[in-house]
Amino acid sequence: MYKSLVKKAALALTLVASAAVAQAATFNIGALGNTYQNTVEVSGTFDDLYTFTLPSQFTGVTGGYFAVDYVGSGLDTYLTVGQGSAIPLPITGSLSGLDVASYQSTFNLTPGGTYWFKLSGYGEAASYTVTLAPVPEPETYALLLAGLGLMGAVARRRQSK
Repeated sequence: MYKSLVKKAALALTLVASAAVAQAATFNIGALGNTYQNTVEVSGTFDDLYTFTLPSQFTGVTGGYFAVDYVGSGLDTYLTVGQGSAIPLPITGSLSGLDVASYQSTFNLTPGGTYWFKLSGYGEAASYTVTLAPVPEPETYALLLAGLGLMGAVARRRQSK
């Protein structure tokens, strides 16, 4: 009976310990050619990493997150963005009560590089949505405006006939 009780206690302890382990996920996006969005439900400590490469036609990334605390016990978030082992931008935020956290910024990155976006923190019952969108080169905007101008000229010419 004593051995059975010890086995049950060991099993219970193992289950509790495994539930307390931090949630960690890695999302390999690959080449970031258009907007990427991912929503993750978190419970406890989380440490999620998003890796991506920036194609040559882009000059940077607009990245951010939107987090919601469902229980109201507080939500702590920590965001880092970097290349390799460098961490150019740490941002921290702490919330208490039923609340929302959000952050968005544009990062100038070298095309062709491999980068990461890491969001970590703690939330008893929360979710967050990460959005990453590549920023086109200025020439892309110039081509877009030229095309719109040409379409406007064609429409005006058709209207005058």
